[in-house]
Amino acid sequence: MSKIVKAVNVMVSNPSQINEVYKGEHETEVFFQYAEKYKWSILKNKDDVYFLSYFTEEVDLKDLALIPNEIWMEVAPSCISYNTKELATREARDSFAELYALVSEKAYGMDEVLDEIIASDELPF
Repeated sequence: MSKIVKAVNVMVSNPSQINEVYKGEHETEVFFQYAEKYKWSILKNKDDVYFLSYFTEEVDLKDLALIPNEIWMEVAPSCISYNTKELATREARDSFAELYALVSEKAYGMDEVLDEIIASDELPF
């Protein structure tokens, strides 16, 4: 298993370490921070290939999320990208898909909604 897949699995296993989650201008891209220092984005293309990018420069994720697709290549900061087409294993695809689902839920506030629903089951009737 590659190091990036191991790292993705660690992120998925520790969702409380994922914060600063922003929906990007690209309809399927989500920007997020892990462990209050590692800044990433993940997106899924029309062919169901996942792209995970790590930003090597100090960046503001909220600002990055607002960059329109049309000018992204002109203004995007340096990053290292991984994708499930190149990694080409079922584990990589499953891990990236799980991370994508997790950060997407966070981007839409589903963490709080689901926590409230789960907590309501613990209320005495």
